[in-house]
Amino acid sequence: MLKIISTIAIAVALTALGALAWLATRPAAPKPFATDYHEALRNHPGSEASITQGLEGFASAYANLAHPDIADRIQSLYADPMYFNDSLKTFDRRETLVEYMRATGAMLHDSTVRIDQTLRDGRDVFVRWTMEFTAGAGARPISSRSIGMTHLRFDERGRVVLHQDFWDSASGLYRNLPVIGYALEQVDRRMAK
Repeated sequence: MLKIISTIAIAVALTALGALAWLATRPAAPKPFATDYHEALRNHPGSEASITQGLEGFASAYANLAHPDIADRIQSLYADPMYFNDSLKTFDRRETLVEYMRATGAMLHDSTVRIDQTLRDGRDVFVRWTMEFTAGAGARPISSRSIGMTHLRFDERGRVVLHQDFWDSASGLYRNLPVIGYALEQVDRRMAK
């Protein structure tokens, strides 16, 4: 019984921490996702000049999000201003993104992002990836493995000016949380009937 109470306490604490982190960095009035993305495509045309350099920096920075210098890596990788959306949060200032990634990295025990495929179309780059991470506190860490795609554009110096992730954050993240995951599973079961 003590083990169950401990597990529930950890789940509630992690959920509360996640909610607080989300609220702390949440814009005052978020715009619809599609509107932001299409506006970013117009505002951040990118350049073909340094795509190879930019992709190398991207692969290096995201290889390990739990790395102690993740904030420095993100600081070097992204231009300012820029557009970033990981399907959870949207940012247009590098400093805000750096803090978000620092907080994300601090919550992770380990993390790997493997680049599976890269497609280039002019100044647009599409990266298909597999991400694995372990996070959490106490005796029951949360492990996740997910897949996704990122649309990137780089400036003439190889810095990211547009980063749009396409991935199922419900399956890749939320389903792995003890309380939220259980609730999503129950919804799935009811919808399948």
